[in-house]
Amino acid sequence: MNRKCSPNLLWHCRILTMLVIAICGCQSEDASDKPRRLKMAHVYEVSAPTHAYGTAHLAERLQQATSDLNVTVYPAAQLGSEAELLEQLVAGELDLAISGPSFLAMWHPPLGVLDAAFSSRDLDHMLETARGEEMAPHWDELRKRYGVRVLDTWAYGARHITSNIPIRHPDDLNGFRLRLPGARVWQASGAALGASPMPISFGEVYLALQQGIADGQENPVPVIKAMGFHEVQKCLNLTGHIQSSVQILMNERAWQRLDTDQQAALLKVVQELGEEVYRGTVEDEERLIEEWRKDGTMQIIEDVDVDAFRLRAREHFSSGFAFSELYNRITSEPVESQQP
Repeated sequence: MNRKCSPNLLWHCRILTMLVIAICGCQSEDASDKPRRLKMAHVYEVSAPTHAYGTAHLAERLQQATSDLNVTVYPAAQLGSEAELLEQLVAGELDLAISGPSFLAMWHPPLGVLDAAFSSRDLDHMLETARGEEMAPHWDELRKRYGVRVLDTWAYGARHITSNIPIRHPDDLNGFRLRLPGARVWQASGAALGASPMPISFGEVYLALQQGIADGQENPVPVIKAMGFHEVQKCLNLTGHIQSSVQILMNERAWQRLDTDQQAALLKVVQELGEEVYRGTVEDEERLIEEWRKDGTMQIIEDVDVDAFRLRAREHFSSGFAFSELYNRITSEPVESQQP
């Protein structure tokens, strides 16, 4: 009898196969070879904060920190989609890549908690959680099972809903076709907010909004600007429902080929750039909202009943998900109590 595998399972199996091939076929390199050259790729546009404040400066900062490391960064999906880049990372064809929790949750489902609606109060809460002891064992699972090390978590921004009518309460999303990424946790977050989630690829969102295929979408404000969504939507509803993040990933074998000084230099630069991405993201959001409020580019809906959205989301995610127990701990305890 033929049995069909889910796309997630097929992708999971493909990653495992590539990992075995990479481990069996890798050739030893002389650890004394200097400077060591690293290759990094990601899907974010050059104008997005992830690149503009972060990876665009990685090579220069590394050169300032050490003469032993060089890195070449390929932004804007030059080397493939997010899934393809992760495959290349596992296979050792890339040394560094960037991905978000929902994609990584295809490998280890509890990681999806960071993309679940209202799991974090704000960006600071999200970063403290992602970098703290609560998530540490889950990042370690990526290293053990797939040979992928998480160097740091960077802020991607607070996500807000855009629409052509004001959205102030979950009831306003009844029957509302909200575009979200196709990963399960994103679709679940849309439903948790009260919307009818639609999985539409990122490159097709503008046209979907323009033609009325989708009623709205959600993203951080700098991304809304970069993608031109403000041109085809009238309202920016400040829901702040997801405090979005990306993870800076490194192939574990590539990491182990670095000496301790190289590892320390790379980690220090990545973490410093993460702080600059955070500041740039927050400043861009504040500036754009103020500009749009003044010039009428979008109607800024500030009187959103965030508590109603939060309550609905927490009821939705409190059970039935691989990360529900983790979600409940994160949302019920002050972050400070989770620190050693």
